[in-house]
Amino acid sequence: MPPWVIIAAMAVVFTAVLATGQGLYWAWIAKRDREQEELLRRLGSGGGPEEEDMSLFREQGKDAVASALGDIGQNLQEAITSADVSYGVSQLITRCMIVGGMAAVGFGVLLGPMGMILAVPASYLPIMLLKRQAATRIRTLVEQLPDALELMARSLSAGLGLSDAFRLVAEEMPMPIAGEFGRITEEVRFGREYREAFDKMLARNPGVFDLRIMVSSIMLQRETGGNLIEILENISETIRSRFLFDAKVKAMTAEAKASALVLGSLPFGVFCILLIMNFEYVSTLWKHPIGRGILAVSATMYAVGGTIMNDLTKVEV
Repeated sequence: MPPWVIIAAMAVVFTAVLATGQGLYWAWIAKRDREQEELLRRLGSGGGPEEEDMSLFREQGKDAVASALGDIGQNLQEAITSADVSYGVSQLITRCMIVGGMAAVGFGVLLGPMGMILAVPASYLPIMLLKRQAATRIRTLVEQLPDALELMARSLSAGLGLSDAFRLVAEEMPMPIAGEFGRITEEVRFGREYREAFDKMLARNPGVFDLRIMVSSIMLQRETGGNLIEILENISETIRSRFLFDAKVKAMTAEAKASALVLGSLPFGVFCILLIMNFEYVSTLWKHPIGRGILAVSATMYAVGGTIMNDLTKVEV
């Protein structure tokens, strides 16, 4: 084995171990900070009014990399905002480059120069994880919204004002709905209008249609009058009905998705069986240059096809 292969493999292993350790450390730090913030929120303590005022009204500047990338940068910025993470588009692109570089070295050592093509789909992994985190947060936010609206309706029925209803949701509900409603409460307390505070909340959660319904209903009621308690209860019931319909759709499409999963895993199963039955026959794929090229192209096409099919199977409810 050439010396450069051994050195490259050691570099990949060292980088992977270092990145894994650093990732676990920062994940532990982030979890501890979230627990501390949740405890302070429950206790009703925290920074002073001046510190809260600065943190609430400080707007994030637009990332230069996001501006340079145009529509792609805007989509990435929306994903970052929806996921509620602390880094920007430039840091996300840096992570993609690091993952792509590590994948290029690793696949280059295992499959040769043609295997480095696999670094292109591998570099997309941080973006996939970010979008998954954003989708999970939005899903949790929407699932918590009916309970929050019912709590607001009950508090309004008890004689509390709208600001007190928002504050009660921020104190009693879990994150992330508590953070959004708590921020509205603090922004209104520091002098912002409800419409501006609502617009900021919608900008932090792009694509959440249920929040837009809630904001439109509340603003329309404040301008024209009406029974806000009944409005909030109707919105809550509508959202719960949509959840029920979404569950029925998932149950009806479960068989087709299971079939797709089985068919998609067949190439890997057949490949493993051939490895066991006739290793020399299959080893040509990574020993011969043409075989390595076939592997790289096939893996790329498989990843692209899987991504397209996953997008096509999504049902908007």
